[in-house]
Amino acid sequence: MSDQCVDAFLHEAVNFNPLLYMEAGPETAVEYSVFDTLWKIDPSGQYVPNLAERIPTVGNGGISSDGLDWTIQLRRDVRWHDGKPFTARDVLFTLRVLMNPAIPVRSRNGQTNVEALSALDEHTVRIRLSRPFAAYMVALERTSIIPEHLLAMEPDLTRAPFNSRPIGTGPFRFQEHIAGDYIAFLPNLDYHGGKPAIGRLIQKYIPDQQTLFAQLQTGAVTVLDGKGIPADLYERSRTDGRFNVVLAPAPYVEFLYFNLGRPQFADKQVRHAIHYAVDRTAWVDQLYYGLPEATLSYLPTSHWAYNHMLKAPPFDLDKARQLLDAAGWLIQSDGVRAKGDVRLTFTCSTAAGEKSREEAQLLLQQNLRDIGMEMAIHNMPGAVVYGDYTTNSEFDMVLVGWDPMFYPDPDYSERVASHLIPAKTGRGANYSQFSHPEVDQLCREGLATLDQEERRRIYWRIQEILLEELPFIPIFSYRSALGVSKQLKNFVPNPYTPCNSWNNAQWRMS
Repeated sequence: MSDQCVDAFLHEAVNFNPLLYMEAGPETAVEYSVFDTLWKIDPSGQYVPNLAERIPTVGNGGISSDGLDWTIQLRRDVRWHDGKPFTARDVLFTLRVLMNPAIPVRSRNGQTNVEALSALDEHTVRIRLSRPFAAYMVALERTSIIPEHLLAMEPDLTRAPFNSRPIGTGPFRFQEHIAGDYIAFLPNLDYHGGKPAIGRLIQKYIPDQQTLFAQLQTGAVTVLDGKGIPADLYERSRTDGRFNVVLAPAPYVEFLYFNLGRPQFADKQVRHAIHYAVDRTAWVDQLYYGLPEATLSYLPTSHWAYNHMLKAPPFDLDKARQLLDAAGWLIQSDGVRAKGDVRLTFTCSTAAGEKSREEAQLLLQQNLRDIGMEMAIHNMPGAVVYGDYTTNSEFDMVLVGWDPMFYPDPDYSERVASHLIPAKTGRGANYSQFSHPEVDQLCREGLATLDQEERRRIYWRIQEILLEELPFIPIFSYRSALGVSKQLKNFVPNPYTPCNSWNNAQWRMS
């Protein structure tokens, strides 16, 4: 099919409900194809109306001067893929699902600050916040609306058939899912943003980077998406005339995440010793060919709230050994350190098939062996790693790439606040099980003020604490080299979105 587009990922999308999935890139791509938010964010960082008629501001009366009352006018020409009209009831239903503590959504998206919801008419929503919430514009930009008429009577939203056969208002309609292979979408001919030019959109699952790259070369794949071209093939790809190479900054940071519920990682000195064993320069320059940028924070260094006073520990195995010796972790007869009955043996997991990550694991494994730790590599398909294994904190250590939930807002509450540990509370994304009273308080303060300089001070302090406490080790912020067929037009990377499908309604095949 000449107007078919194949968007290929290393990982497979599993849950298609935008309120429930684990935030892996392929599931975000499904979300962007099938669903809509009230507004989008474009590559310049500007908000663009989508389901809303306009962006609410204090100036146009959409937001009250104290930031508490939000009035949102909705478009009147939007229909769900089953033909039913989109109304204010759908927005209220979506927000109430997010506010319901009994439903294990991936993020409350700031909705815990909502005091009251009402529909002034079929196309006007009023939201009353209990306190100012600086990230609420971003929160709504990240919230896809789901259909009240299809889901209101579901006894258990987590088991709804909708989660595997979604119906939205977005530019593409779900057609079929062949597990382990692909998801197919057809254009929504009645899309309020204009009929998509792609005749059939295929979201392809290819779990091996080398195979994915080969299919890009042959033309079987239109977009090599997600993490992009394998770093070791980047130089060769630049001279391959069969496709374009598009450099795409992304809001993701690569992390080593510790499970602080494990006795091996309960001692902060162990985490710091591992940090000294991380050769960040080799990781970035040798394994990723200098494409990403090293960072010491959950934010990229270009972000306005990045703390430029953070100091990177040097790669120093002797210093790592000294820390462990001083903390009482002593070498045993087999070369592995122990303290009491706790041995420094653990697993490190990531999604199988990502060559650069697997090479990074081998590099780290050797460095840790040299300081008396035994790290076993336990990789699995992405659908497994990013499922209960991570959300229930069943891992020891994982190598992952995540974004701040409200990016470009610097809030990181979802991943570090102690009340958002899903293994304990069933909500949030604090998978490391980190708990720190000062960080909890700072997270609250950061969201309660709209003053950017005050927020900068708050988030600088949060970053200082995180680098000292080390619930995770940031490695680099992403800049992927995406492979894009020369036939695909209007492919525009967006540094503010976790997936490059944000404008696939405008894609077309020449």
